[in-house]
Amino acid sequence: MSSRDSAASIDETLAVVDSWLDDYISARHPDIGRIGPICPFTAPSRKNRTMEIRIRHVGHSPTLELITEIARSSLREYGLISWQGRNPMLRALVVVMPDLRPEDTKLLDEAQEQVKDEFVAQGLMVGQFHENCRVPAARNPDFEVSRAPVPVLAIRAIALHDIFFLEEHRHWFEKYREKFGKYYTPESMENDDRVRVEEYVQAARKYGYEL
Repeated sequence: MSSRDSAASIDETLAVVDSWLDDYISARHPDIGRIGPICPFTAPSRKNRTMEIRIRHVGHSPTLELITEIARSSLREYGLISWQGRNPMLRALVVVMPDLRPEDTKLLDEAQEQVKDEFVAQGLMVGQFHENCRVPAARNPDFEVSRAPVPVLAIRAIALHDIFFLEEHRHWFEKYREKFGKYYTPESMENDDRVRVEEYVQAARKYGYEL
C-alpha cells in the first residue's frame, strides 16, 4: 500500500467513526430505555475539543496480548495528552482498530475485561464497541447498545451514571462511591433518577455501607 493509499484509508476510517459518533452515539434511540442520546457526553466532548481519536493497526494475526497492550498503552497515553478543553469530565480517547476482523472482535471483549480494573483504579471507564458486541444497554437488556461499524475502545472519566457498570465488584463500587457518594443524599435520592438511585442503594447495601 502506498502512502497515498494509506492516508486515504485513514481518512475513510475517520469519516466512518465521525458518522458513528454523530449519527448513533450522540443520537437518541428508542430502545435505550431513557431520554437523551446513547452517550450524553460525546457531543459535549466533541464540542469542547476534549475528544481525541487514535488509529491502531493490529495486523493479520492479532492476539489477546496485543489488544491488551494496546488498551494499556492507551491508558498511559490518556494521562499524557495535552487536552485542549478544560473540563476533565469531558476528556475522551477513542482508539480505533480498523483492521481487526469481525472474527477477531472477541479479543476486544476479552481485553476490555482484563484491563477494566486498571482503568477504574485511575478513575476511568473503558468500553469496547464493534459489530458483534453483545453488551446490553443498562436499562434495556434486550438492546445491544455497543455496536459500531469499526472496532473501537473508548476511554473516559467515570461519570454519575456509571453505577450501572461499577456495582459488580466491591473495589469498582468503592471507586464510584469515593467520587459520587456525596450526591446520594436523602433529598437527591428522593428527587433524582429513581433507577440509578436504586442501583446505588442496592450496591451500597450489598457491600455493607450505610446510606
